[in-house]
Amino acid sequence: MTRLQWPRIVARAAGIVTGYDQVGGCTLRQAYYRLVVEGLIPHTAPTYRRLSARLAQARREERFPDLIDPLREVHVPPAWPNAGAFIRDAPDWFALDRTAGQETALYVACEKDTLRAQLTGWLERPGIPVLVVRGFGSQSYVQVVRERTARDQRPAVLLYVGDFDASGADIERDWVARTACWSRVERVLLTHDQVRAYDLPAAAGKAGDPRWAGFAHRYGLDPAQPVQWEVEALDPAELQRLVLAAVAPHVDRAVLDACIAEEERQRDRLRAFTEGWTGSRRTGG
Repeated sequence: MTRLQWPRIVARAAGIVTGYDQVGGCTLRQAYYRLVVEGLIPHTAPTYRRLSARLAQARREERFPDLIDPLREVHVPPAWPNAGAFIRDAPDWFALDRTAGQETALYVACEKDTLRAQLTGWLERPGIPVLVVRGFGSQSYVQVVRERTARDQRPAVLLYVGDFDASGADIERDWVARTACWSRVERVLLTHDQVRAYDLPAAAGKAGDPRWAGFAHRYGLDPAQPVQWEVEALDPAELQRLVLAAVAPHVDRAVLDACIAEEERQRDRLRAFTEGWTGSRRTGG
């Protein structure tokens, strides 16, 4: 590839990021893969690091939009200036279980934390729980999920979002086997058909991965050249569409709308109560 034109690349990356404001923002990896797909940069680890440095410099100079960075947050306990301020805010904190009344207990699991912010944003309205597996999940986390699903009489359904590679397939298999609580499991993405349909770029896989030979044989890949496809390579807008399309058959819209309406009615009652309480405090009642 010829010498990279970084001003052009940074400008295009800015356009990519701002284009995803309506789908909850964009991560660095997603911007990187879009640039790879468009042929502006090669798919290599050094290029990813250089892109990260260039975009960080552009952000410091306030000429680049914010990226989602789910791994670095400021963890601050909630606080209010006084009790009156808390009481006024309390109604907005109230929420019902929006999955109540649905026939199944639906969960969406993602293989890694980089998609957590987007998935939780997309699934906030129907109240669908999001599980972040983070590779081969800990036994403690497995137990939390098992206990939660056991308390629910409805059949538990899992929709899974992860990379398409030998390790990703084994992570999904391991998670489903150890949790052992699902009446149905569906891989929403990535699948072999999606990788081909969207012409996603492949990255070099892990050399010596003992899982690769079987994976390669299953999908007709070269057993001598391990490769992998990451979910971030998919356009976030299309990723959102696929996730919501997979969720839709499990959500009765009338039941959900009724739940949200009841939630708002109860919030209105809380607001009436808190306004009366804060009003009486101001007048000394």
